[in-house]
Amino acid sequence: MNDEILSEAEEYSKSLSVEDAVDSTENVETNDLTEITQLGKELAELDNSILEAEAEVSNLKQKRKHIAEELMPDLMAKYGLKLIQLDDGRKIQVNNFVDARIKDPTTAFQWLRETNNDSIIKNDITVSLGKGDDALAQQVVATLKHEHDIEAQVRIGIHNMTLKSFCRDALDNPELAESLPREAFGIYEGQRAKITN
Repeated sequence: MNDEILSEAEEYSKSLSVEDAVDSTENVETNDLTEITQLGKELAELDNSILEAEAEVSNLKQKRKHIAEELMPDLMAKYGLKLIQLDDGRKIQVNNFVDARIKDPTTAFQWLRETNNDSIIKNDITVSLGKGDDALAQQVVATLKHEHDIEAQVRIGIHNMTLKSFCRDALDNPELAESLPREAFGIYEGQRAKITN
């Protein structure tokens, strides 16, 4: 995908010309046209550089994740280490972690309700009103559909950090861990190396 975006940016920067940039150059000084064209090319080059940098950052994050979550924990486990201190005083420690993202909301929320853990579910109501409807917006919460015939979407969800914390606790609770629908919660468990000062 990044390659496609980079190709489009390169094509765009190559296609910039004075003729394409303006319909008529009669009232524009040559120096102004040159400056406009140069700035346009510079803008396209910057867009291209940003795309390349974002692709590089993404690549670096994947490499870092591989080292922190696979190579380091495996190597330290091989030697029975949980913590080491480097010569410069920094420490490398391997800790367990749990990551989760709701992949099947129906199953996940049903399970939370059935196990009396639904207090972590939050409900969001979104209402679209026109400009100048500030006063109405205040009343809508109480009178929504009945008095104003305004359609609203109700969205339920769980804050990401709350979900991670809950899943970590649920996995530590044998009663919950046994019935926890891991796929629905998108649970990913692992170990991660962390460097601290």
